[in-house]
Amino acid sequence: MTKEIDTTQKVDITNFYKRRIKRIIPALLFVIIPTCFVGFLIFTPADLLSLSKSMLYAFFSAANIYFFSSVETGYFAAGTKELPLLHLWSLGVEEQFYILWPFVVLVLLKYVTSINKRIAIVSAVFIGSLVWAQSLIISNHAFAYYMLPTRAWELLGGAIIAFLVQNGFRTKSIINEIMAIVGLSLIILSFIFISELDPVPGVAALPTIIGSALLILSGISHQTYVSRILSLKLLVSVGLVSYSAYLWHWPILSFLRYSLVEIDLLVAICILIFTFILATISYLFIESPLRKNDISTKKVFIYYFILPAIVITSISILTLTAIENKSDFIFPWAKVEQVKMNTRAAYRYSYNCQYGKFDKNAYFSDRCIYPDRNKPTFFLIGDSNAAHYLGMIRVFSDYFGFSVRNATQSSCPLLLNGEYTWINRKYNEGCSIYRHSIKEQAVKYDSLIIGGSWNSYDKQEFKEQFTSTIDDLAGKVTNIILLGKVPLMPGYSKDCALREIKMPWLNCANRFKNTKNEVSINLFIENVAKKYTNVSYFDIRNQLCNGNECSPYLSNKPLYFDDGHLSMVGSKIIGEYMLKNNDPMLKVFESAVSR
Repeated sequence: MTKEIDTTQKVDITNFYKRRIKRIIPALLFVIIPTCFVGFLIFTPADLLSLSKSMLYAFFSAANIYFFSSVETGYFAAGTKELPLLHLWSLGVEEQFYILWPFVVLVLLKYVTSINKRIAIVSAVFIGSLVWAQSLIISNHAFAYYMLPTRAWELLGGAIIAFLVQNGFRTKSIINEIMAIVGLSLIILSFIFISELDPVPGVAALPTIIGSALLILSGISHQTYVSRILSLKLLVSVGLVSYSAYLWHWPILSFLRYSLVEIDLLVAICILIFTFILATISYLFIESPLRKNDISTKKVFIYYFILPAIVITSISILTLTAIENKSDFIFPWAKVEQVKMNTRAAYRYSYNCQYGKFDKNAYFSDRCIYPDRNKPTFFLIGDSNAAHYLGMIRVFSDYFGFSVRNATQSSCPLLLNGEYTWINRKYNEGCSIYRHSIKEQAVKYDSLIIGGSWNSYDKQEFKEQFTSTIDDLAGKVTNIILLGKVPLMPGYSKDCALREIKMPWLNCANRFKNTKNEVSINLFIENVAKKYTNVSYFDIRNQLCNGNECSPYLSNKPLYFDDGHLSMVGSKIIGEYMLKNNDPMLKVFESAVSR
């Protein structure tokens, strides 16, 4: 563009867009369409829906807008590593910049005659964009990360360089050498010291931008030692295919992660090789030939943009419609519903009276009783780790003939005295209501069933206050049953069961086994129970574990909602298996009923 300005003092916007389309679209299509096809083969409906939307946004240079509005934040945020087109957010920012930039240049050409003033204006916008990005990193990181206004400064750095060159920027050879070394050092140090945890795109990214600018400027009038190294044929070849490599690397990574492949060193090397094979094919047979193809502007817009836009839009609309109508062509929906039912969280059921902010109506509401026609003699209390036992307790209720009320508060240890700063602040208000009202209600029942995420409260203050609480309650009710924390399943994802429908080789039932020892604080809970004749300890380890190896599956059925909570159906299944196998732990409930 600067050459065009120097020659004609004008900017041919149509020709500029023509060059951008020829540069960007062909290679982009070569990635988007195969990515969509692979997604169709292996993705769950929800993930295919997201892929179809992101594909459409990406083609129209708006991937950053889609991901800003639909994912948590950041390139490495939780849940984003399996999004095949996530990386195209940066292409969206770049293209949005280049849609606007020709008009900015036209305005500068018309109203600002001095190149120095143009540099000053662009530099001011550069600083403003950087300051804005830095100011939003904490308060609105998603916007700062994905959107053009807070990313523009990184691109304006290149614009400033272009104006400097246009203004005749030259330095002595020794200065060029120093600039090159400093620039390359800043880039290398950025790779070493800036991690995915650093807040970008604020000042943490500034060394990379400055380093790149110095490296470019150092080679304007003099070939430095650094530029000679960077001019080696191997490095130049990498640079030629870098755009295609950028397009291909993330879909490959995300599909492997989606297939639960562990990315170790060997796999990473294979990914790197495969990426550059695909990138080379793309560059030689798609990107380069179509970019150099000398056809009219009209044909470029028709064949490179309009027709592909129609194809991409049609694919996206057809996919979205098929998913909305639950077409079996997309997915076997009966299996989807079965898996969702089996892995649904306990809090999703209306008869589970579990609260984020406790409601005292749970003490009186009929929906919190099972069977609802009987006066309850058992009372299930505690946090979400008590609530997820409700499925099996309802099974025991039918078998042993007792009625139970449940009233639980998320992230709230059952401690009757004091206030605690270490309780999750999100649930602090509800927990306070719960703890100050539960004792009055608890003593009205013959038997209390108490559960908790004991490992989350594993501190001396909790142990002392919990012992005191049980000592208090044991003297006022006939029976107390303390529920053990279920075995933890690190890495477990309920989505595996959904993905397994299309990818049976995932073998989810054997993938998430926990070979660690039992949750240690369960031993403390069990020892508390042993102090009293009317307090018993109950856990489900016999059903989930063989020795020290525990599984979130039973007879190939998923039992967990997440890595530390049972699903309601899973809880029910465990109860049924315990009855079927006459598990010794059943004596805990049998004794409580007979007293």
